[in-house]
Amino acid sequence: MMQRASMILRASAVAPRCLATNMQRPFAVQQPRFFAAAAVGKKPKHEDGTLEGRYATALFMASGSKLDKVYQDMVGLRTMMEESKDFKLLIVTPGVDPETKVKTLEAVCVKSGADGSVVNFLKVLVENKRVNMLARVVDLFEVFYRAEKGLVLCKVTSASPLSDSQKAQVKKAMEARAEKGSQMIMEYNTNASIMGGLVVKMGDAVFDNSVATRLERIQAQLLQPVD
Repeated sequence: MMQRASMILRASAVAPRCLATNMQRPFAVQQPRFFAAAAVGKKPKHEDGTLEGRYATALFMASGSKLDKVYQDMVGLRTMMEESKDFKLLIVTPGVDPETKVKTLEAVCVKSGADGSVVNFLKVLVENKRVNMLARVVDLFEVFYRAEKGLVLCKVTSASPLSDSQKAQVKKAMEARAEKGSQMIMEYNTNASIMGGLVVKMGDAVFDNSVATRLERIQAQLLQPVD
């Protein structure tokens, strides 16, 4: 998908050398319209009242039975933004004229086989001058998707890499804390600064049992005035 996107971006003259020309062109699309008109499905279990959240909600509701496909397409767009400087430049640069953005995004989506609702959604973002919010919209859509599927992201940070046995123990312990029927998505990272122990973030909850934090607590207690 990335190779295809790069070829399309080059062919569509979205490279930096063409931005100066595009920035001189006037905004020539229809009046802003809203994607919510197509949102006929159920609302996501997780709510977000931000502008990005409202756009992500509208897309979620419009996905219907194609939720899995739309999710894959949206994550693919985020990956492209992370890996292709040209594609990210196309998304975040307000000076690129809307017509160029729409044509290029359509071409990228056609080549990648994206669902039609994703193409329409991107057009709405461009027309409403909100396409620069795409990365955040994808992040929120992912939150909605995981909540719908009962997927819980659990980020585990340790001072040194954990063994398979230790990872299994951590997963089992966090599954006991999660809502019944949830499926854990485990991510393991290392950070020597915590010195030992674990820092686990599951959803919005953070369980900090690191040596560094325990030492900070002890230090705070020692600095308290003696009665």
